[in-house]
Amino acid sequence: MKLRLALVGFGRVGQEFVRLMLHKRDWLLGVQGLDVEVTAIATRTKGSLLSEKALDLKRILSEIETKGSLAAYGPETTDMSAISIIENCSADIMIELTTLNVHSGQPAIDHIKNAFRMGIDVVTANKGPVAIAYDDLKSLASSRNARFRFEGTVMDGTPIFSLVERTLPGCTIEGLRGVLNSTTNFVLTMMTKGKSMDKALSEAQSQGIAEADPSMDIDGWDAAAKISALANVFMKARSTPSKVHRRGIRDIDLNSTNEATDKNRKIKLVASAERIGEEVITKVSPELVGPDSPFWSVDGTSSALTLKTDLMDNITIIEQKGGVTQTAYAVFSDMLLIAESISSCR
Repeated sequence: MKLRLALVGFGRVGQEFVRLMLHKRDWLLGVQGLDVEVTAIATRTKGSLLSEKALDLKRILSEIETKGSLAAYGPETTDMSAISIIENCSADIMIELTTLNVHSGQPAIDHIKNAFRMGIDVVTANKGPVAIAYDDLKSLASSRNARFRFEGTVMDGTPIFSLVERTLPGCTIEGLRGVLNSTTNFVLTMMTKGKSMDKALSEAQSQGIAEADPSMDIDGWDAAAKISALANVFMKARSTPSKVHRRGIRDIDLNSTNEATDKNRKIKLVASAERIGEEVITKVSPELVGPDSPFWSVDGTSSALTLKTDLMDNITIIEQKGGVTQTAYAVFSDMLLIAESISSCR
C-alpha cells in the first residue's frame, strides 16, 4: 500500500522522524507492505516543498544540515503558505509538528482543521490542539471520516493514549497524576544535588533539554498543556492550559530542596486532573513526595503518569530519559496505526 505524507513543521522532531523513516524503509516495505512517500514539507523559516512524486529524504536532510534551508532544493520549492500546501497536496496523512502556542494552539489548530476538511488524516506531536480544541477537532474529523492521532503530545513516545484505547476497554479513567515536564524534573533533581536553579537551568540548556527561554517549563505552562490534553481525551474535561490551576517552580530555591531532603522527601512538579461532581479540576504545582510515591525514583529527564481507573485501580507508566527520538517514534507509530485502519477499511 502506498502512503503519502505531508509534513507541516520540520524542526528537530520532523527531521528525526525522517531519519527514522529512512532507517525503517526496508522493514516498512518488506514486513508492513507500506511504500511511504513524503510529497510535501511546509516550514515557517526553512523553505517549503510540494511535489506530485516522492521527495528525496536524504537530500532534504542534507540541505537542512548543510544550508539550513530547502530553498535550493529544486523546482519543488514553493513559497505557498502551509494552509495552501495542505489544500493542494495529495497526502493521505498530514503530520503537524509546528511549535506549541500554549494560549491559542495556532496555527496548528487551523492546519489540522484544513486537513480534515480535505479528508486528510492527521498525526500531531503538538499538544496545543489537543489541549485547547480537542472536542471540536474530534467532531470535525468524525464528520469527514478522517483519523486523528496524537501519541507524541505527552511523554514523548510512551504509548499513553494507545494503551488506554487498545488495552483498557471498558475502563473509566477517574483521575490523573503525573510528572510530565522533563526540564523542571531535571532542574529539581540537580537542585537536590546542591546546584542552584540558574546553574541547573544552564546545564539543561547545554544538554538540549531546556529552551533558551525556559519560562514555559519553569512557570508550568508545558505541564498545564499536557494535563489539559490528557484530561480532555480521557475525562471529557474541556480544559485548556489557561484553566489549569498553575504554579511552577520559579519560587523553589536550595533552601526548599534541602528542607525536603532533610524530611526524606523530594519536590516534584505534579500535574493532576480530578473529577469533583460534574467538573474536572486540573492542576499543576510543586509537591513533596516520599519513598512510597511512584514518582520518587522519577529523576532527571524521566517522566511518569498514574491513571486512576475504576476496574484496574492505579496504573503507573514510567518513561526513562525520553527525548526527540522517542517523540519521532510516537509519530511513526501513529502513522502505522492509521495505515492499519486504512487497510482494514479496504
